[in-house]
Amino acid sequence: MRVAILGAGGNMGRRISSSLKGNVAYEIRPIERSDRGRELLSAMGLTPIDQADAFAGADVVIFAVPDRIVRDVAAEVVPLLDPGTSILFLDPAAVAAGRIPERLDINCFVTHPTHPPLYSLLSEPDAAARTDYWGGGQARQAIVFAVAWGDDEKAEAVESLVKDMFAPITVSHRITVDQMAMLEPALTETLTNGCISLIHEGMERVIAAGVPEAATRDFLMGHLQIGIAIIFRELDWKLSEGAALALADSRQQLFREDWHRIFEPDSILASLKQITGGD
Repeated sequence: MRVAILGAGGNMGRRISSSLKGNVAYEIRPIERSDRGRELLSAMGLTPIDQADAFAGADVVIFAVPDRIVRDVAAEVVPLLDPGTSILFLDPAAVAAGRIPERLDINCFVTHPTHPPLYSLLSEPDAAARTDYWGGGQARQAIVFAVAWGDDEKAEAVESLVKDMFAPITVSHRITVDQMAMLEPALTETLTNGCISLIHEGMERVIAAGVPEAATRDFLMGHLQIGIAIIFRELDWKLSEGAALALADSRQQLFREDWHRIFEPDSILASLKQITGGD
């Protein structure tokens, strides 16, 4: 499979290139315009090639570029591709926001790694894997995969490529592009990161009030772990009566009644448009 990688010198581009390099099933065609990115690829033993050469006869073109520029890159690239080419995006933002030119003679797919799940890391046999929080090739993780449009046979082949890109993979979840947008940005970036950011700010306020930093961090990290385990039913246990009362009270103090509007289609679309460069 001939695989062109746009933005091959970036963080995700290098992650993909590193996974596929040396795999005889793939011919990697790195594309990178920045001097720094080209230097980083060179250090990996990879040489960027001209864009036109990379696209010629390519089976798959991967868009490993930032969300804020992906629509401009796609507007330039998509018209240049041969019929039958598959394009692959590494998160749903640009596709779900309608930023990608639709050519029905090519195939369009979207994927994203789940990153290693919190409690799965604890069962990793290797010490390095237990701290592979991002999913850099050590710890197991899942992927989500969606067909925006295109051929089912091509979808199978590209899904197999994605599994190799983000290996080791436990399972590939087939969902729709719109469902993926509910997962990211709504569930993870908006809700989860928003709550985590507030928790971190709360920790800093407690430390500023005079509680020793080491004691605060140990106490918080332990309670984060047990709280997640109980609420997500990783543990057959219940919150204490006092903890349950504090939780009920916290919802009134911390959250608007309509906070769940972040999952409404209009809210998701507004977020996607902002992420991909605004209107």
